[in-house]
Amino acid sequence: MHKLKLKLDNETIERIRKVYEVGGYSSPEEFVIHIIERELEALDSGSNESEEDIRRKMEGLGYIE
Repeated sequence: MHKLKLKLDNETIERIRKVYEVGGYSSPEEFVIHIIERELEALDSGSNESEEDIRRKMEGLGYIE
């Protein structure tokens, strides 16, 4: 498994800490991983999608312009 380190601002960390237990997650990391996986699934819902299809979805969601 590869590791990826992220730097988050204090406000984001506090927001994560406020919601992870309420959501039933065992740790902030578990919550963040779940959110990332959910967003990736929304962007790449089919293996037949082209990069252009994914780009359009990301634009529609406001991730890129």
